Amino acid sequence: MSNDQLPRIFIRTDEQARIPYFAVPPVASGGDTGSYAFEHRAVDAGSLGSHTFDAHVLMLPVGPDPVRFWSRLNGRPVSGLIEPGRFRFLAHGDTLATSWNAPLQGLFLTLPQALFAQALGDSVDTRPIELVSRLTPHEDRLLAHLLHAIQAYAMGQRLGGRLFEQSLLTAVAAHVSMTYGAGRRELLRGPSLPRWKQQRLRQFIQEHLSSDLNLNALAAMMNMSPYHLGRVFRATTGRTLWQFVLECRAKEAHRWIAAHPTLPLSKIAEACGFESYSQFIAVFRKFYGQRPSEFRRSL
Repeated sequence: MSNDQLPRIFIRTDEQARIPYFAVPPVASGGDTGSYAFEHRAVDAGSLGSHTFDAHVLMLPVGPDPVRFWSRLNGRPVSGLIEPGRFRFLAHGDTLATSWNAPLQGLFLTLPQALFAQALGDSVDTRPIELVSRLTPHEDRLLAHLLHAIQAYAMGQRLGGRLFEQSLLTAVAAHVSMTYGAGRRELLRGPSLPRWKQQRLRQFIQEHLSSDLNLNALAAMMNMSPYHLGRVFRATTGRTLWQFVLECRAKEAHRWIAAHPTLPLSKIAEACGFESYSQFIAVFRKFYGQRPSEFRRSL
């Protein structure tokens, strides 16, 4: 995908014009059109007039030094230091005007409202999730870890696969809803996954290893929300869903290599559902301690 085709972050001015977040292209960008957009930006000292985003936005400064800022959030003045490693969060619909007095680098992630309903589903009550902007820089190590993982995925290191990406976004949506939700609403605790449901899920995954096993499809098959399924699966098994899927694909590839000694490894990777040959090599080596080619030679 070329840079021109990658998802970008846009803002709306007071005149409702939809324009790119900054005229200067980002250092790097990625994401999934209609789902989320990620940008790594480096900008000089400057300002942005009154604007809103079409989605919730997480901002994580990554530059070397603090930068002083002056903002107006829904007309209310807010000022302070933009500090490296400390988040700022702007909820969809809130209006922001801001300026800063030195060059600034940051990671930006948009989270559309639809992502929360899709991700949390039956694990929260039926009221719409109301999020509250928080411009005062604050630390959140878990959220920073998730954002850097999304950065690695969006920048092309897609070893975890599509299911990994969806799991990350689901985890971010759940954490954001608790951290910035009005009243800091807690998610309901769910039960562990019953044995018969575990078996049903495992059988479905085994039968569809060569297909696109995305989190939404697995959740729909189980009649659960993506967030709830991921949470109870990990609580029950000690592993995430995407780790389990990758393990199943590695085991299937191991069996194929042993059973088909002349079949090209690229064909085996495709048959087992790996998204790329590099993912196949990395996952196989993780679970078996050697590359697929090395295992074949050992036979």
